[in-house]
Amino acid sequence: MKLFESDVTANGVNLHVYRTGTKKPPLLFAHGRSDNGLCFWPIAQHFADEYEIILYDARDHGQSEKTDSRITLLERAQDLAGLIEALQLQKPILVGHSLGAATVSLLAGLLPQTPASIVLEDPPPFALMGAQSEEARARHQGWEQFIGSIQGKEIAEIIALGREGTPTWPEAEWQPWAQSKLQYHLKPFGEDYIDAATGSQTVAQITCPTLLITADLNKGAIYPPEAADAWVASLPNARHVNIPGAGHNIRREQPDAFLTAVRDFLNENV
Repeated sequence: MKLFESDVTANGVNLHVYRTGTKKPPLLFAHGRSDNGLCFWPIAQHFADEYEIILYDARDHGQSEKTDSRITLLERAQDLAGLIEALQLQKPILVGHSLGAATVSLLAGLLPQTPASIVLEDPPPFALMGAQSEEARARHQGWEQFIGSIQGKEIAEIIALGREGTPTWPEAEWQPWAQSKLQYHLKPFGEDYIDAATGSQTVAQITCPTLLITADLNKGAIYPPEAADAWVASLPNARHVNIPGAGHNIRREQPDAFLTAVRDFLNENV
């Protein structure tokens, strides 16, 4: 299936967009840190018969604009809002992973009437995104070292390194994953910060149907399932699905279970 590419100005930033170009209901995907829009294509294409698929490279990722200024999570949500407006999307369904899931949740809290529904794949708790969080600092420094060590390598070398750590990922995941690491504009610690109280207050305003997908903390997932149960119970129309046997990259490690959870949710809420 062909994807059409374009550049769109959203929130004053140039964002690169991929879409299937149909007139079906819009299903927009927001990727995680250091990924790019095409990293969602292996899963997103499973929904192309029912929806127009829209992928985008977030600021500082993929082929989108690279900036030297620090960006906050709220600004990323504003980027997404600007993209939805620029593309003239009506009530899109939004799916996000990690950083993209945090972005989607904030957008849904800031503009509750914009999304039809949202799917959040292992979003980081806002306490992890605080500018003063030592855990966030340690995670960033480890990621910075990893990215720095591979950005001078060839695609095949990066894929080989990735397979060493996660050999069970589907083959279709590796090319976009490796390419995205070469395109990622790494910045010093402090990027994508948000005050935990501000984040929590914002997402408390979500009113659309919401699916929160978590996995095993001991395999690298970051959103505690107990906290997920508490959060969805506080929202008017939300559910939590925990997928065992997966870490932070749930759709890559348990793709069938991920697809089932999302399809069941969409079938009940579209």
